[in-house]
Amino acid sequence: MAVLLIMGENHTHADPDVDAAGCYKIGDIVTVNEDTAHDGDIVRNPIAPGCYVMKIVGVTRSQVEKYVQSHVDDTAPRHPTVLRRRLYRVRVADVPQAIKTVLQRDRYIELTWAQIRGYVRNKVTGLDE
Repeated sequence: MAVLLIMGENHTHADPDVDAAGCYKIGDIVTVNEDTAHDGDIVRNPIAPGCYVMKIVGVTRSQVEKYVQSHVDDTAPRHPTVLRRRLYRVRVADVPQAIKTVLQRDRYIELTWAQIRGYVRNKVTGLDE
């Protein structure tokens, strides 16, 4: 199993370039951890405000690590430029209402990859996984 820490709010900056390259947005996958990163006990192990934790059953950390990549302009290999903080995001606003309700109430949910895969979008291509 893998545990995804997902932003639940937008962080912003007045400079649009800094905003795109350095600020997390709603649905950005901040980190990917092994399933031991959170035990699901939100009373004893609370989740930071402004974040969601999704434990994905049936996948390993290595299978979902690509979702924490930044969108990088590497046309100048010696000086790559980050264009977006994250290349992928979870379309939190579009997930089924049952999932959205649990996320809003608990900020923690256990899902299968099949349940969430169609809501993970590449920000550059606009395509879902």
